[in-house]
Amino acid sequence: MSYSVVIPTVGRSSLRRLLNLLTSGDGPSAERIVVVDDRRTSAELDIEGDSRLCVVRSGGRGPAAARNAGARLVSSKWIVFLDDDVRPS
Repeated sequence: MSYSVVIPTVGRSSLRRLLNLLTSGDGPSAERIVVVDDRRTSAELDIEGDSRLCVVRSGGRGPAAARNAGARLVSSKWIVFLDDDVRPS
């Protein structure tokens, strides 16, 4: 099953933990992981390493606009939307 993950964020420290869990989990791997930086300022996110990761900015328009911006960048049949503070098992 092909799926992508879209994560709107405002730069919380929990984002790193979530990305580590997503990129090292035992289940089926996501085709693409899109992190949408929804802060109004252009601060740098400390994200690197996995080739499936992509970071885009949405300009602080809110979580719904950030989800839509991320969804436009994927082509997989299924999209999983996760907040940056969740802990998937």
